[in-house]
This record gives sequence, C-alpha cells and structure tokens, in this order.
Amino acid sequence: MDATVKLALVLVAGLVALAGCGAGDGSPTNAGAPISPVPQSAGASAEYNDADVMFLQMMIAHNDQGVEIVKLVKTKQGQKQELTNLAAAIEATQQTETTDMRNWLKAWGKPETGSADPHAHHHHGGDGLTDKGLLEALSKKDGAEFSLDFADIFVAHQHNGVALARTELKDGKNPEAKALAQRIQDSRTGEVQQIRTLVPGQ
Repeated sequence: MDATVKLALVLVAGLVALAGCGAGDGSPTNAGAPISPVPQSAGASAEYNDADVMFLQMMIAHNDQGVEIVKLVKTKQGQKQELTNLAAAIEATQQTETTDMRNWLKAWGKPETGSADPHAHHHHGGDGLTDKGLLEALSKKDGAEFSLDFADIFVAHQHNGVALARTELKDGKNPEAKALAQRIQDSRTGEVQQIRTLVPGQ
C-alpha cells in the first residue's frame, strides 16, 4: 500500500474517533467520516465518453488547486491539530485520486488538460476553480483570521468539486470514473461538515 494512502487512512481513523467524541453535543454524528482514498493503481475500462474525459480533466485541475490550498494550513501557526490532520488527509487523498485520473486519461490517449475556452465547461459548472487572488490573500493571513478565511474558501472549493461530480454521475459513461465521482461527492460533502465543526463561525 502506498505511503500516502496509509497516511490518509491513519488520519481519517483519528478524525472518526475525534468526531465520535463530539456526538451528543450538537456536532454532526457523521462529521468524521468523509475521506475515502481511491484504491492504489485503480484501472479504468476502455468504455468512456466525452463527459468522462472532461470530468477527469477538470477534476485534475480542481484537485491540484485543492492540494495547494490545504498545504497552506501546515505553514500557519496556531491552527487546531484536528484541522492540520484533516488538511493532511485531504492532501493525500486528492493526490492519489489525481494519479489515477492521469493514468486513465493516458490509457485513453487523452490530454490532461481540456479546452481553454470557458464556455466549453459551462454545463459542467464552469472550471470549478477558486480565484487565484483569493488564494494569494489567504497565504498572507495567520491565526484565527487565516482559519476562518481558509474555511470559507475551501468549503466553496469543495462545493465546486461536488458540482463537477454530480455532472459526471448524470452524464458520464465510464464505471470507474462514475464511481470516483460518487466518492468525491460523498467525501467532499463530509469534509465540508468537518471544517464547519472545526472552525466555529464559518
């Protein structure tokens, strides 16, 4: 098993236990169960359509930016350990997903990036990416101000990921891509719940 997948599994197990301790005090009972790493070296069948290709291309860019955002957490002082752990688990999970998506596109003979025309992505919910200016501003913040703004930005970012996944579930054909889309929808929804629990006032 790949080391990053092991890390994600260990961190998720810890988060599940932490969330369980909060049950009964108003915390969501499923707040600790969002992250499901993609199996290592997952292969994809040759059956696919244009929606599958566009989903993978857009999710690769979305995941890469998501990793860029969560990496900021470990560079900031005064963050909750639970938030740092969640960020590390998200980073490991999304990197594993991206490796598989790149492998699937390579096997299909398709490029990792799609059309530069934003209209080409319109029915997929736009390009799904967070404005670079917001990320630059976030990188300059610290403490409670950072955690609040991180939560706002990353929750919106993960909502965009859910929108991309739902479009794939509706329009896609490849069974592995659709299974990934279902995991993304479930995991990102769970991550949003966790972040809202860990960052009061979000």
